[in-house]
Amino acid sequence: MTSNVAPAAVSTVTTADDGWYRDITSFAQHTAFLHTFMSAYTTLSIGLLGLLALYAWWQARRRADRTAMAAVAWTGLGTAVAIGAGLGLKQVFAEARPCLAMHVATVQPCPGPTDYSFPSDHTIVAVALAVGLLLADRRLGLLAATLALFEGFSRIYLGQHYPHDVVAGIIVSTLILLAGWVLVRRPLISLVALLEGTRLRPVLTAAP
Repeated sequence: MTSNVAPAAVSTVTTADDGWYRDITSFAQHTAFLHTFMSAYTTLSIGLLGLLALYAWWQARRRADRTAMAAVAWTGLGTAVAIGAGLGLKQVFAEARPCLAMHVATVQPCPGPTDYSFPSDHTIVAVALAVGLLLADRRLGLLAATLALFEGFSRIYLGQHYPHDVVAGIIVSTLILLAGWVLVRRPLISLVALLEGTRLRPVLTAAP
């Protein structure tokens, strides 16, 4: 737990949700029994979502489902695109972390002034994986969406992000994954069919 004093000048996208941020970080200070879990979850959940994506690939391969396999491929590609978009937005807005902008106690230490806040990288990755999994397998996607939303909450709980940083991460990833899928769905399915005729066939389908 650390206490941070605001510098003389900071950049924020909006101060409309400062109160929500203070409420959640205050809740965190009164739930010390959750600190270890939340600190671990905020990192490990990305790995868990990655394992779900791996399972979605295995299921698509087992069913010889080209559409699902294409969706799994887009999950990886779309997540990379979303990460790039998020990093670009960070440089454009250069928003200081709320733990630097306000005098608050946080569960985790506050990053440096050049580690910008808007949007939340962790949320972007988690939501991108979740939306991709929804495209590949609805049941897995619903589980992934729950994990991703809790990931976003953990970033606020730990004091790292404003709520609007998390909301922006959700919007960025959802728009990129859904809009991109409309554009790449058919080309990716065709590519999967083409690659099934190569040495990569065992990776793409279990069909003889």
